[in-house]
Amino acid sequence: KQWYQRRVRGLLSTSSEYKVPGTKEFFDKNASLGRPMSPHLTIYKPQLTSLLSITHRGTGVAYAAVVYGGAILTVCPGGFSSYVQLAESYAPGAGVMLAIKSVVVWPLVYHTLNGFRHLAWDMGKGFKITELYRTGWTTFGASLALSFLLAAFL
Repeated sequence: KQWYQRRVRGLLSTSSEYKVPGTKEFFDKNASLGRPMSPHLTIYKPQLTSLLSITHRGTGVAYAAVVYGGAILTVCPGGFSSYVQLAESYAPGAGVMLAIKSVVVWPLVYHTLNGFRHLAWDMGKGFKITELYRTGWTTFGASLALSFLLAAFL
């Protein structure tokens, strides 16, 4: 019983000592050898699969920002449409406005299309390297084209 109490007290301690035996030695050895704490992005060559994964996460954040930003603008004075008109009045031309709209809608389109790719993975399809690259490039290209088309017609 005393051993158990000492062990629990040691785990609940607020000191900065390592709780797992051998952990301090592990970190000291890696620090003395100049090793990073864990593999870092600078070690690996960027690959399409990792870049698409990071982009999916980033566009998810951007997607949320656009949706919440639009929701906030609806309760601001004048409503959402007055802010759209304000943005259009500052745009120097239709081409610039098309570019701005494309940039705003692209995260939503990419994240949605890549979500379908993830659903295919959930069904166990598309895990071969050639399929990953083909669907990755297809998703990226289709998202660019579709965001441009949506911006042009909306």
